[in-house]
Amino acid sequence: MCARSRLTTLMLSVLLSAGMVTASAAQGTPPLRHPSHPSRPPAVQAHIFIGGYFYDPRFGPYPWWSHAAYPSWYEPLFDMRADVRLHLEPKAAEGAAVYVDGFYAGVVDDFSRVFQAVPLTPGGHRLVLFLDGYRTVARNIYLSPGSDLTIHELLLPLPAGVISEAPELAPPLPEPPAGTYRRPITPRRPNASGTTAVTVANGFGSLEIVVQPALGQIAIDGQSWTSSEPGHIAVQIPAGTHRTEIVAPGYATFATSVDITAGVTTPLNIDLTPATRLP
Repeated sequence: MCARSRLTTLMLSVLLSAGMVTASAAQGTPPLRHPSHPSRPPAVQAHIFIGGYFYDPRFGPYPWWSHAAYPSWYEPLFDMRADVRLHLEPKAAEGAAVYVDGFYAGVVDDFSRVFQAVPLTPGGHRLVLFLDGYRTVARNIYLSPGSDLTIHELLLPLPAGVISEAPELAPPLPEPPAGTYRRPITPRRPNASGTTAVTVANGFGSLEIVVQPALGQIAIDGQSWTSSEPGHIAVQIPAGTHRTEIVAPGYATFATSVDITAGVTTPLNIDLTPATRLP
């Protein structure tokens, strides 16, 4: 076969193939495509600190134990952890012990960098920073789901002979199943202070406070709360009567008593009134 005949045959083959593709498209048959890559599975968030252990959420819903094992009423939440970072001065404060809800979590240096944080469940928590020779710092914090909160503190040295206030410790919980958790990066010192057990109330309810405008300081029973969402907290507290106070510059102080029922969420919406200026 001459070169011209071979070229003619090749051109006819190309034209016939194009015609078959066009006919297939006209009949509604989709053209062949390369198989698509499977979508990536959703990212699993890192460990969550709970009950003295860093839980791995890949093992399903947390917690490991029944509600009765916890020092307060606990309701599991999923994939909505909040991160708390700690920036403390002076330099020695990087070795301060960090306690969350009465459980040792590590030292400040473990949670002070960009990719280091205390991973916590949303809601209210009690954060205590303890270092021998310095004044112990205790903060009540509220964390909205998926939020980030950075806490700046200056630890104040105590006079010679004054002992640092020991943190209150929650009763220890049973060790979780092997492979579902990790312990704090920095182990707790064997002689670390803190032996007072937290008193467990018989029942807990929730108090949700919304303040407009979203400024000022929220206090419950004289204890101030720091929130990752200004003007809003939703915390679990023992059933009974509690005193709530909001102080904001330029506004009249708001104070009231709230009755909390076990297992019930009590809303408290507050519109602050501008302070009256004297003539």
